[in-house]
Amino acid sequence: MNISKKNLKISAIAATTLVAASFIITSQIPANAANTPMRFTLALTGDMPYDAKGVTETVNVIADINNNPKVDFTLFSGDTMSGKGDKCTDAAYPALRTNFFDKFTRPIIYTIGDNEWVDCDRAVKGGYDPLTRLALVRSNFFQDATGAYISLGGKFKGTTPKILHDAVYPELQMFSYKGITFIVPHVPGSANNAAVATPTFKTYNDAATDGNDVEYKARDAANVAWIAKGFAKAKSDESVGVIILLQANMDWEGYLRDLAAPNNENTAAFAATKQAILTGTLAFGKPVLLQNGDEHWYQVDMPMNETAGKLVEKDKGTLVENFTRVQTFGSGFNHWVELTIDPRSDSLWTFTPRIVKANIGKH
Repeated sequence: MNISKKNLKISAIAATTLVAASFIITSQIPANAANTPMRFTLALTGDMPYDAKGVTETVNVIADINNNPKVDFTLFSGDTMSGKGDKCTDAAYPALRTNFFDKFTRPIIYTIGDNEWVDCDRAVKGGYDPLTRLALVRSNFFQDATGAYISLGGKFKGTTPKILHDAVYPELQMFSYKGITFIVPHVPGSANNAAVATPTFKTYNDAATDGNDVEYKARDAANVAWIAKGFAKAKSDESVGVIILLQANMDWEGYLRDLAAPNNENTAAFAATKQAILTGTLAFGKPVLLQNGDEHWYQVDMPMNETAGKLVEKDKGTLVENFTRVQTFGSGFNHWVELTIDPRSDSLWTFTPRIVKANIGKH
């Protein structure tokens, strides 16, 4: 986690942490139910393992997911290490593969977070060049030295979907599974690695400037193109829904920009991604779910508003009713979310927080 927004979203969000939530769009019920895929279940989590406590508790999360026979696979929304202490050593990345990803008995789809590379220039993380760390993330988790793509976790139940990768950015993934198209761009926190120089932002970016605009702008353009390609695939495949997996909490409401000490650069760094998701969601016209991590607490909301095809923040504009966002549990709150997808129901997405008993804190 790299952004502190305590108390910005208060009690309405907290209410979702203990109950299952579902959003109903009755017009999306498939007309030909006989040809519609059956319901299935995914595990959603992210932002772990962190520190000694997190390493211990993550074992319990993995066991809880592995022991749930309903789960087809896991969506992991990035950050496999802490941004404030875990060192970005060469050895850290293969160790994460062995000690974390390989422990899942079913597949785990992973999108990259900021703590794995963007934040590695911090002194507390070893003061590494972020681009060398990004290369290690790619070679350990996405594409090896032979050019072969890497699968994480165990095998799919039944037929394995064909997972597409971008030729330049192997971490950009896309596939269709049981009537849902999955789109995985690479959108990390810490301002998406955009160049940052605002003094107040340096509380967790401990250099005079931070980020790399050349890297950011190229990847940002690739993300926008990938999201558009994913929605085109969803339409071609006649999917009943789309799930987008990325790491950053992209400040949909503009709260960070509007603080007394504004963080304009962070909010602006996600504008193109949010607009691409809006454009695709409006054109698709069926349920779209965005999963992100970054903040570590569980919430479900519908934060997308628009006017004339452009994003509008807070309570202005028109609500995009077919767009839902789920933010997963993470470090300090090491649990997971059960997502039930039922294309035959008038409620495509149903969220159930799975509180791991062994990880419940003392009160």
